[in-house]
Amino acid sequence: MPKKVITRTGVPGATPQDRKMLDTITSITPPPSTKEDGILLNRNEFIHFLFRVGGTSPVFSLQLWWYSFITGTWHKGEKLTVNDHDVVTLEVQGLDRVALEITSSPTGITPVLDCWLALVVPV
Repeated sequence: MPKKVITRTGVPGATPQDRKMLDTITSITPPPSTKEDGILLNRNEFIHFLFRVGGTSPVFSLQLWWYSFITGTWHKGEKLTVNDHDVVTLEVQGLDRVALEITSSPTGITPVLDCWLALVVPV
C-alpha cells in the first residue's frame, strides 16, 4: 500500500446525509439480488465502512456481500457486528461491487444504523 492515501466517498452527494450507503436502518434488510445492487468499487484496493449507531445499547449483525463480474453473482463475505461508531477496513482488490445486509433484528432500545463507504485512494 502506498505511504500516502486519501479517502473519497463511494456514494456521490453534496452532504454527509446524501453520501450514506445505509440510511437510518432499524430492521432486517434483504440481500443483494441484481448486479446493480450495492456500490461500485471503481478498482480500489481498500475501503473503509464508517458506521454510526443510535439508540440505547444497539447491536447490528451484518453480512457483507461481494459481486464479481466473472461469475455474475453475489458472494458472501465477512460477517460484521456493529455496536458503536465503528470503522471497518477491508482489502477489495479485484472485486466489483459491495453490499451490506442486516441479517437479524437489531437489539437495544430504538436502534438505528447509518453507514458511509470511503474509498482509499493512493496519492
